[in-house]
Amino acid sequence: MVLGVRQTVTTTDPDRTTPPSGKGARVVFDVHRDVALEPDVAWEALIDWAAHSDWVPLTHVDVDPANPNVFTAWSGPGASGWGRRLALEDRMEAVVVDYKGGHGRCVVHKLGPSLKGVAELTVSPGEVAGTTSIHWHENVTVRRLPRFASSLTGTISSALFGWALGRMEKCARTQH
Repeated sequence: MVLGVRQTVTTTDPDRTTPPSGKGARVVFDVHRDVALEPDVAWEALIDWAAHSDWVPLTHVDVDPANPNVFTAWSGPGASGWGRRLALEDRMEAVVVDYKGGHGRCVVHKLGPSLKGVAELTVSPGEVAGTTSIHWHENVTVRRLPRFASSLTGTISSALFGWALGRMEKCARTQH
């Protein structure tokens, strides 16, 4: 088996949790990536919200010190400081965080103001020993984005998330 990325963009509603709400473009996509990490290492990297700043380009994540399952990602130019007003604000809460025996599932509600909807992350042991299969599903409404841009935005997002998971793999390997 060759490790790699399988990406799909869906225009229907395959959501298994909470449907998005609000005005704007509906963006639904899935990224499947097999990484050369043990499942527990991949899981810890995925749910270390602050560390997403290290591997998601142009992104800074602030985690609520009182509740580590509540966090805000700022994405775009100046996300980590001077131009935060130009960045997209994505407030989130991890409402399901479950990991047992190499299998993990995390459901993140996106609370606005720019994105509303849900992300679901799953990990499971890969087909090759020492690897992990990651599935990242997003079903969101993007405020102020015209609906005709949904498909293109999903395609771009899928490619960027696949690339970011590759960066996550590299970051996690250097730490372990």
